Amino acid sequence: MRWFAGTSGSHTAPRPDGSTALWDGPDPLWLVGDWPADEVRTFTRGQVRMAVLGDCRATDAELEVGLAVARGGGLRHLTCWPGSYHVVLRLGRRTLVLGDLAGLRQLYYAPYGDGVVYSSHALPLADLTGARIDRDLLAARIACPEVTELAERRSLFTGIERLDVGHTLELAGAKTRLRLHEQGAAPLDFPAAAAALRDALTAAVGRRVEAAGKAGTDLSGGRDSTVLSLLAARATMHEVVALTWADPSAQDDVDYASRVATASARLRHVLVPADPDCLPYARLADAFDVPPATDDPAAPLVTAARTLRHLEAARGAGIDVHLTGYGGDAVLGTPLAYLADLAMDRHPVAAMRHARSWAKVAGLRPGDLSAAARRVGRTTFDQALGELAGMLTQSGPGLPRGGADALIRWVGPAPAAAWTTLDARHQVAAALRALARETAETAARPGDPSVHRRPGDRASWVAVRRSADRHRVMQQLAEDSGVRMRAPYLDNAVVRAGLALPAWARGRGDGPRTLLHTAVEGLVPRSALSRTGKGDYTQSEIRGLRRNAADLRDLFAAPLLGEIGILDADALRAALDRATRPVLGKGAAAGDPGELLGGFADVVGAELWLRAVAAGRAARWGSTATAGSVIAAVA
Repeated sequence: MRWFAGTSGSHTAPRPDGSTALWDGPDPLWLVGDWPADEVRTFTRGQVRMAVLGDCRATDAELEVGLAVARGGGLRHLTCWPGSYHVVLRLGRRTLVLGDLAGLRQLYYAPYGDGVVYSSHALPLADLTGARIDRDLLAARIACPEVTELAERRSLFTGIERLDVGHTLELAGAKTRLRLHEQGAAPLDFPAAAAALRDALTAAVGRRVEAAGKAGTDLSGGRDSTVLSLLAARATMHEVVALTWADPSAQDDVDYASRVATASARLRHVLVPADPDCLPYARLADAFDVPPATDDPAAPLVTAARTLRHLEAARGAGIDVHLTGYGGDAVLGTPLAYLADLAMDRHPVAAMRHARSWAKVAGLRPGDLSAAARRVGRTTFDQALGELAGMLTQSGPGLPRGGADALIRWVGPAPAAAWTTLDARHQVAAALRALARETAETAARPGDPSVHRRPGDRASWVAVRRSADRHRVMQQLAEDSGVRMRAPYLDNAVVRAGLALPAWARGRGDGPRTLLHTAVEGLVPRSALSRTGKGDYTQSEIRGLRRNAADLRDLFAAPLLGEIGILDADALRAALDRATRPVLGKGAAAGDPGELLGGFADVVGAELWLRAVAAGRAARWGSTATAGSVIAAVA
């Protein structure tokens, strides 16, 4: 794992094992791990130092200008370059650290001795400080992951704080201050948003391809990956390798990707065979012994076998930088909660028109969507939090409501909530009620992008942050493969452009991804964007669940989540038995795991993460060691 760390005002913090100092002195900055040379860029001008760490595709001249602007207080300018990166700025006796807008580049900090220590990853700080796992927050992440506000400035380790997106951490000695640099801008109109997206996306893709030894892309058959692949081919005179996962259950995706690949002579199309050993939940037994150590639990851990096979194919093709369309759905998609925004704004005719256009896609009646939108539109965020708290404290919360209520809402319980203990749900409910009181009593912070009064706009930001959480786990898994996995749709400028339109404005009736199509007009052939659907991988997930049922039962025979009081293991095992019941024949009753798949993935991801923390807490800082029982280290 690559990470950086620094201190402010601390004379007692040990140096990380195997670290390299970017600068020494009273407040040093260290790098740990195998950092590519082009991901460490430093500048010094007098008493001002700047380190840009990560995948920043700005030119040296652009960084020089950024340093000058930052000296004058223009911190937001440092977040406008193509790429995904951290910035550490040393101004006299102050240190300022910035992450990104999506949340892919996290920053954690904690008091230590007589000062503060900060890091790009939470695990090293947990090792240094001996921090306990925050059981209540972990329970909330499982039961109601949509309520991202509960984790706004918290990590999964007590005493270790997380920098919220859109903010700068300012350190002066032992003092910390959070500065909001991402002021909410006025919404753009559609043409302006499309132009901004065009500029941001072409830079995000083009500059990465220019810097790559050999570039590769995911070409999944969807619009987002299609655009990335064709923009990448357009940005270079060299070959770009486009990888497609050849899943028999999604043959339409494979066929469409093959047709797209013929649109550019510079695209070399490679099919990656999908075999049963790479189904979801495959090879979990391997993870029991050497679980992947990541800062957060995430559902992508259940598809690690597929991810690793994909990366093996990328490495075999000579790819060193691999672009994925991950995050495109979140940044450019349209959460149906925007129908409630229209209802709140008293646009009933528009709301019904949009409901009719979505009803066929969602398989629901327009009246049901419209009624749900009106109901949510009459509800405030704090009221919705209170309702969710009440649902969780029922003796058996069951599954979340389906239909229109599941698509149009402020917040709701996750499927996995049904398998958490009543005590854990009560603790989560208490946190939800406290958040509701805070929300009701405190006016929204002016200009803060993390605060939204409308369900659709909030849902868009939640989707972006949850996508970043998942992709961060995938990136950490990819580091050991020697392939750098990049998600251009999660770049700051792309996120800003995509969300510059209110959610309802992205829901135009002239087709899906209208903003993306308009942005790349003339750059990507229209014929390559003609597809309106996408393959359904549900059957693949169900096959993986049933094929690997024995490993899942072993995993949850004595789960750590149960030992720390979060998981009702009996309820989970019963649900697993129902979901993996064999199909006996035509018309025979069988388990229908479709609606539970997300819940299983979340719980498996959390259990594997907990085991990784238990196995991997070893000394990373001088002689300081905090290894011990994870059960004893739960708050």
